[in-house]
Amino acid sequence: MDKSTIKNLMNEYKRPFYIYDEEVIDEQIQKLKDNFPEFEFLYSIKTNPNENIVKFIAKNGIGSDAASKNEVLKSVKANIPKEKIIYSSAGKTKSDIEDTYDKCIITADSYHELEIINQVAKEHGEIFRVGLRINPNYSMDSDSAVSSKFGVDEESLLEHIDFINSLKNIKICGIHVHLRSQVLDYEVLYNYYKDIFDLAVFCIDEMGFDMDYINFGGGLGIAYSDRNEELKIDFLGQKCRELVKQFKKKLNCRLIIESGRFIICRAGTYVTYVIDKKSSRSINYLIVANGYNGFHKPSLAELVVSYSQLPRENLKATEPIFTAYDANQVDILTEANEKELVTVCGNLCTAADLLGKNLELPKAEIGDIVTVSNAGSYGFTLSPILFSSHEIPYEIYLDSEKNVIINKY
Repeated sequence: MDKSTIKNLMNEYKRPFYIYDEEVIDEQIQKLKDNFPEFEFLYSIKTNPNENIVKFIAKNGIGSDAASKNEVLKSVKANIPKEKIIYSSAGKTKSDIEDTYDKCIITADSYHELEIINQVAKEHGEIFRVGLRINPNYSMDSDSAVSSKFGVDEESLLEHIDFINSLKNIKICGIHVHLRSQVLDYEVLYNYYKDIFDLAVFCIDEMGFDMDYINFGGGLGIAYSDRNEELKIDFLGQKCRELVKQFKKKLNCRLIIESGRFIICRAGTYVTYVIDKKSSRSINYLIVANGYNGFHKPSLAELVVSYSQLPRENLKATEPIFTAYDANQVDILTEANEKELVTVCGNLCTAADLLGKNLELPKAEIGDIVTVSNAGSYGFTLSPILFSSHEIPYEIYLDSEKNVIINKY
């Protein structure tokens, strides 16, 4: 993000903000399209539901992974066509189904949901084509199955075949599998995709499912810091093309990948400013506006590190709340060459309000601008913006023509 643009926006609005760069979003979309020409992509609305982002996604032919009724409605508002909106979440109610069945493809998350969907279809005198989320009998890294609140266990399918066939007002036309986010090893993703192809064949041959589509879920990771190697997306794309050739005759259907944070994470920057600076018993503090209640993830990362007995490098991610201890880099927009070791805090009445501890940063003065990277995904919507009744950060969308579109709260 251009520093002068950020400085000009802060001078104009004088409050913290998120800024999203359309050019970066477009670059990430093109990477997906170039490397996976046989696949369709869904944008996970929950990562960032900003309406300007969703409209741009729709304009580029990307579908919607909707995790709630309201995300379905946001997708419709952005003119995403029904067949490209896939509604996948646990715990859908009858009301959710009634309000969305004609606007999207619904993926049932349980046998009970199949029953509800069948009931709604019967009441409308229709036969709905729906998907089914399956919890496979393997994990991302091994052949061991794991328990999950999502989907139906693969080994339970044959036990329920008579039940499924008794539901006369629905037809299962697709499957959905999702095991993990933020995978950087292309071979792990390739083996995962291959296992899902095999599962789809089983669902056709043994369960008698129609197969309009296979939703492979998410998993495409990004390297948040220099510690991590980027996902070799070109290698993964080549191996996926070989997979498609292998299974195409048996599975001539839509192949769908959820993009997760891949499209939007790096396109976002969180911007705040220094309110105060002080020293306490040899520790230098920078106090900034809207720390934890502006962008929550750095504070949560510091909490995880402080309570864990493990080395920071070995901490297990719990997405999307905690990714890694160094997932978000803090910087000061200044021309100063001198460095200092500082702890960057927000202005909330809690010691947990931290953007980073013991950071070596350019020496800052009161009023200097502070930026935090990788803020495009799971930032504004997951942060406790109402805590302490401070002003709420703006969201600013910078389109490819450098026009500024601002959401004020």
